[in-house]
Amino acid sequence: MVHIELTKAPCNQTLEVITVSDASWEKRFESMGIRKGRHIRKIASQPFGGPVVIEVNGSKISLGRNIAAKIEVEVLARPLPV
Repeated sequence: MVHIELTKAPCNQTLEVITVSDASWEKRFESMGIRKGRHIRKIASQPFGGPVVIEVNGSKISLGRNIAAKIEVEVLARPLPV
């Protein structure tokens, strides 16, 4: 079980939210459906310090890189090879 920042997680993976490192953001993340134990999918990580795009409960959410770094995740599943 390796916990990594959301910004460092690979794209197109099923991820489990492990913790939010900044308690002041916890309620904001919960309002977006991002909470401990929730399964999410990282869709994209834009270049040059751009946002990280995730999918939560079928909704796509774009998070600034510094905000996404507050979320620690665990990789649950790898995509199937093409």
